[in-house]
Amino acid sequence: MRQKIQKLWQFLFGDGARAFGTLSVILLICLAIAPAKDRFREWTRYQQKYLRLIRGRGEAATLQRRFQGGLQQIWMPELGVTDRCGTCHLGLKEASLWDVSTQPFRPHPPIPHSLTEFGCVMCHRGQGAATGVEEAHRSTLAWEQPILPARYLQASCGQCHWNTLTGTPQLNLGRQLLARYDCVSCHVLKTPDGRRLEGTTDAPALTHIAEKTTREWTFAWLKNPQAYAITATMPNFQFTDADARDISAFLMSVGQASGLSPAAVPAGDAAADAQAGASVYGESFCASCHATVNAAGMLVGGDVGPELTRIGSKVKPEWLGEWLHNPKTYDPDTAMPHYRFDQKQLGPLRAFIEAKTDSDFLANVHLEPASPEQVAHGKALVTERGCASCHEINGIKKPANFAPELTVVGSESLMKIIFAPGVERTLPDYLRAKIRQPHAFPSAKMPQYTFTEAQVDALVTALLAQTERARTLPAALRVAGKRESNYRPAGKAGQLMADMNCFSCHAINGRGGNMAPDLTWEGSSVERRWLVSFMKNPNTLRPALIRRMPRFNVTDAEAETIADYILTVYQTPDFDRDAIDPAKFSAADVELGKQLFYSKYACQSCHIVDAQNDKGYIGPTLTQVGARLNAAWIFHWLKDPQALRPGTVEPNRNLSDADARALTAFLMKQNKEVAKK
Repeated sequence: MRQKIQKLWQFLFGDGARAFGTLSVILLICLAIAPAKDRFREWTRYQQKYLRLIRGRGEAATLQRRFQGGLQQIWMPELGVTDRCGTCHLGLKEASLWDVSTQPFRPHPPIPHSLTEFGCVMCHRGQGAATGVEEAHRSTLAWEQPILPARYLQASCGQCHWNTLTGTPQLNLGRQLLARYDCVSCHVLKTPDGRRLEGTTDAPALTHIAEKTTREWTFAWLKNPQAYAITATMPNFQFTDADARDISAFLMSVGQASGLSPAAVPAGDAAADAQAGASVYGESFCASCHATVNAAGMLVGGDVGPELTRIGSKVKPEWLGEWLHNPKTYDPDTAMPHYRFDQKQLGPLRAFIEAKTDSDFLANVHLEPASPEQVAHGKALVTERGCASCHEINGIKKPANFAPELTVVGSESLMKIIFAPGVERTLPDYLRAKIRQPHAFPSAKMPQYTFTEAQVDALVTALLAQTERARTLPAALRVAGKRESNYRPAGKAGQLMADMNCFSCHAINGRGGNMAPDLTWEGSSVERRWLVSFMKNPNTLRPALIRRMPRFNVTDAEAETIADYILTVYQTPDFDRDAIDPAKFSAADVELGKQLFYSKYACQSCHIVDAQNDKGYIGPTLTQVGARLNAAWIFHWLKDPQALRPGTVEPNRNLSDADARALTAFLMKQNKEVAKK
């Protein structure tokens, strides 16, 4: 054997010529391995299949000309992204392949971003540098982040966008739920600019809970909040009877009296008062904010305030009377306005609300007087379960970092995650399981929520948007969300607006709600006489809407103070409210405007001028618009509604000045009824 090896060596390397020839052959073989290996790679086969696919199509010549063989790569050094997806996904930009359903040759749906500029992995994730399906699409030992499941794809939009996008309803809902259900009170979640996301649900302070409700109700609520109100945002902590007993004992022991004297409410016939109270409840449009379950089992009403279906089983009569009289004496920061109810309204309204009870809710609750040991144990449980993260509680400090931070949870390493049995080892599946069944995980403190499947998907989407890439994006790629201003109106009018909580429904100068129109430029639009009258007795502007502005029982002086402030302060700088004199409109202008209203622009499709014949219920009624709005506002609104109130449903018809003037003349004539009054 040794002799054979020596003979072979002599044959291959016996002299310089033989050695040179042998090494040359070896080099040629090595050089041939790389192209031969590429010949059999997955991406080469896909490119060959693509060429066969387009060969028989009518636009084959064009597709062939645009085809680029070999490895295709997009490199974004500022993001640290290498994207080779286009090596296999060859039809991404070929709209003519719309009828192709085979992957990876389907064209990409229309999107607002350039595929060449952003590539694929920015949205779909996965390992962009890989050229094989397994490495690019799935989690491997060297790469934990597979491509994002299609159901959570909107999460990638959230890496750059913190504003609300019309094309990402699932992402928007998820972020709303994180704030509404106060997830961010326990978990720190920061935006890319370092600002901490705040909750939108103001959990009630428990500092005076003993004055508001009973220990029995507190016990039943702790056991199951949704048994009291199906809309309750507080989760179910699944307390044992003993734990709920001890926590209720502790809360009652530290629920100090507020020191307020209960409002004097006249006694009367309960049945008659409840019937009259229903009228006060309806006239005050309490259902705009509060929901109740009606006799048919349907939940009706708004979701701004708490559900009132069983409120009579919760609150004490004395507390309810004081709250209805002026809620700000008990909670200065409450979103509920001060209605200024008189005694004739207050008694019946309280009787009506007290009648909303459920005897079954507290039927089986029987508590013995609390012992000091139970109170001490209740305090320990309140601290352990982080109740002070949401509620203000006497004797308990708000915890600083009660739960894990979620700022970059969308990039969490799987090596750091403890998976529950039966949960697939992917980040989306972990988040989904954690939200749906938190107690399936060992040592979990997270309570049980009652989210629907759609809400769970939305929450997972919002959390998957919280990535390290989102945190380190260049500023040029970030689109910040709308940040609410801290604007506060000044003077006596400002005090009145705060007392009536106008900002709960209206936005002004970037602060406030969206339930009612933005009032930032209201002073440039309305007439003083109409505004004073409206503040005294708000009438119906949009017949189709259930929610209406309630009556706040303001005095004449208060209505005039608010009206004068609005007319003086809330004006647009773009035009003068007195720039157009309606007295200069001719009869011909009015007649032309009428023809344009009913014929050319068909405004009666959405609005009502003639109450007998017009059927438009989408927009506000215009029967008295000439007494409500000034001519300059109407003219500029007709020219460009979006410029005055962005987001309004009123379309921009691109009216000429002549048409806008004629329509303004016609609308300003719609004021006879108010003029008579």
